[in-house]
Amino acid sequence: MQGRPRIVCAAAIEGGALADAVLGVGKAAAAMRTTQLLLAERPPWLLLIGVCGAYPESGLEVGALCLVGEDLLADEGVALPGGGFLGLAEMGLGEIGPFVADAARTRVAARLLAAPVLRGATVSTCSGDDERSRALATRSGAQVETMEGAAVLQVCRALAVPAVQLRCVSNRTGDRARAGWDLHGAIDRLHAAVRTLARTQGWEDVP
Repeated sequence: MQGRPRIVCAAAIEGGALADAVLGVGKAAAAMRTTQLLLAERPPWLLLIGVCGAYPESGLEVGALCLVGEDLLADEGVALPGGGFLGLAEMGLGEIGPFVADAARTRVAARLLAAPVLRGATVSTCSGDDERSRALATRSGAQVETMEGAAVLQVCRALAVPAVQLRCVSNRTGDRARAGWDLHGAIDRLHAAVRTLARTQGWEDVP
């Protein structure tokens, strides 16, 4: 499967003029729109772009680029007394991942952009306090947090369409007063990275 990917984002501001489709924010919207897109067009592969929050333990700075090599549904389950958590998989009720991006294309993009490949946590409610941030980072083993990544990768796996997930850190998770938000700066860097990839002859045709 060779050729130009479809570039998708969750919110229109993340993709700007570069995105072919806006999926919608959140797991349900992103999964539904991704399914519609893949069934209607059968693109050779998908490039999901967007911003993310970095768990403070990751050491990632606001403005850092990253490739999400694997992503999981981090808050699908039951919250238990005392801060415990029982996931869907542990209850035998479903799969939470991790769902894996296309390894070869991800490696090439990471090398071209000098960006790390790491794990993402996809959540329904973002971590706006330190306790939740630490708990999700510890439980998931992830370095960054979004609201769509794992859902999109799960659909891509089911429909056999390779996918790459490129993110730029717009904030740190946890207490929002210390999050260091720079949404527009992160989007500018994200778009510059996509243009860098587009200018690199042959990267889209990695087998």
